Amino acid sequence: MDLEKQILEMIIERLDLVDIDVNGVDYDAPLFASFDDERIGLQLDSVDALELVVGINEKFGVKIGDEDMAIFRSISTIADFIREKTESLV
Repeated sequence: MDLEKQILEMIIERLDLVDIDVNGVDYDAPLFASFDDERIGLQLDSVDALELVVGINEKFGVKIGDEDMAIFRSISTIADFIREKTESLV
């Protein structure tokens, strides 16, 4: 399973987004409503961001600092960040 799909499934599970079609999500779409004028993303909010920080740390073993919050632009940017952090550990 590719990393983007794993991240999406973690988001759906942690945020209890039962009405999301996994196959219909654009991995490059904005995650947060405040950056999504076209309403094509998941429409998350700042409370959701905190839950994602914890979820990413638990599932992927990657810590996210305050300076890293820009990774939450999209699922693709989160995946790139996780790849970068896990490759540097190898």
